[in-house]
Amino acid sequence: MSNTTFIDDMSSRRARARRYMIACSQNEEHSKHAVIDLLNEAMATALICTMRYKAHYFASHGFAAPGEEIKLADSEFMQHVTEEQGYVEKIAARITELGGHADFNPHVLAQRGYSDYTCTESQLDMLQEDLIGGRIAIDIYREMIRFVAARDIATRDLLKEIMDREQEHSDRLAARIESLRPEPARRAVA
Repeated sequence: MSNTTFIDDMSSRRARARRYMIACSQNEEHSKHAVIDLLNEAMATALICTMRYKAHYFASHGFAAPGEEIKLADSEFMQHVTEEQGYVEKIAARITELGGHADFNPHVLAQRGYSDYTCTESQLDMLQEDLIGGRIAIDIYREMIRFVAARDIATRDLLKEIMDREQEHSDRLAARIESLRPEPARRAVA
């Protein structure tokens, strides 16, 4: 289920992003370009999440028993698709407002995004992968918010709104995962 190569790569990406943000914060000319670059990274992350949720939506139709659990999973996955697509559109609009170019190039999405595209064979595994992706996104948005802080209030507010929604989403996913986990067998008291 977990891809440790992705996690190792994530650490190096975060380190590069921090160095870049520090360098750009010292030069105001580069600061605007840094914000646009960060927003393109946020957009790539949201696009990857959108595709993962969409894949999970269709994969959930292949589960063995098409009962209420599957219908609920379908509903949740489609809700996540809609939310993430909304983030993509808001971020792209902000990039344009800043005079930048929203980069939808499929060849660079995986390099820019901070999420992983996975599709597993069980509903529980899918939800767990989505939770991991959501928590990574929250961490990344938090770092971006710190970087833009007072230098770009509109971008900060947009990222804060997305981060808060991601936190709500992660909380719902965590509760959903907990409800799907089998209860440990109780031992009979002798």
